[in-house]
This record gives sequence, C-alpha cells and structure tokens, in this order.
Amino acid sequence: MRFELEKVTVERQEALLNLAEFYIYHFSQYKDIDVNEQGRWDFRPVLEFVEAEAEGRYAYFVRVEGKLAGFVLVNKDVDEGVDVSMINEFFIMAKYRRQGLGQAVAIEVFNRFPGRWKVYELHNNEPAIAFWRRTIDVYTNNNYQETRVQSGDYDGYIQRFTTETK
Repeated sequence: MRFELEKVTVERQEALLNLAEFYIYHFSQYKDIDVNEQGRWDFRPVLEFVEAEAEGRYAYFVRVEGKLAGFVLVNKDVDEGVDVSMINEFFIMAKYRRQGLGQAVAIEVFNRFPGRWKVYELHNNEPAIAFWRRTIDVYTNNNYQETRVQSGDYDGYIQRFTTETK
C-alpha cells in the first residue's frame, strides 16, 4: 500500500487533535483514561510534537491516496548518555489496518531516524505487542532486545535496537 508521511504543521494541528481522539478512544481499553466533562479526550500534549521539532519531537500524518490514515509521533531522548529515538504514539485508522501499512510506516520512520531506538507497549495491549515484535523482528532480522518493565505507573515491554542509514 502506497503512503506518505507528511510533517504536521501548526496550521494542521487541529487535524492531529481530531485523529488523537480516535487513538485515545481505542487506547482507553488498555489504560484507565476518561473523557473530560465535555465528553472529549484531553490529548493536547500531542501539540508539543508540532511546536517543538527543535527539541527532538516530530509529528507526521500518515496519508494513503491523499487521505488521512493515521499519525506517528517520534521523540528524541537520551538514554544512559546515548541519543535514542522513540515512537511516542502510533495510530493507523481501522480501515487501513491489516494491510501492511502500519509495518511499512514504522519501517519508514526507523529509516528516517538512524541510530538507537526504543519502542514501548503496555503489558495488556496484546495487539501492539504482537505488531511491534513482528515489525521490529522483520526490520532488524531478529536483532533486538526486549525487556519487561514494571516501574512506577508503567507496566509493559520495551524493544531496543539500532538502525542503520538506509
């Protein structure tokens, strides 16, 4: 499936917030999240990724045939003194799932940010765990490490791997 990643601009941030509503609705089955008094998911933190690229945050729309199909948020951080990229949020709309789009998007994102990576999933989000294990396994030829972390309010898995410049 052909797709493109489009940088989210300040002018298009409302569309990102709208897509984030669908993402959080879906995600609420894995994490205890409630709507606010207006019946909306308060997910304004995604806007930090639109406004703060210089700080190592990147927001992209996923488009298929020109139509919005999802989004991905990438965060650059330092882990044990080494720069690392992380998938902060990853969302493909239901219509486009199970067609290889998610894996293709993830691989394109890994290629755009060569170096060390960490990908997180909540322990009870079995579809995400299976997706990321499969995708990272294909991408790295099974050259990644996975750990289970139970610390503070996080209980889940982390895959660590390194990408090359492609």
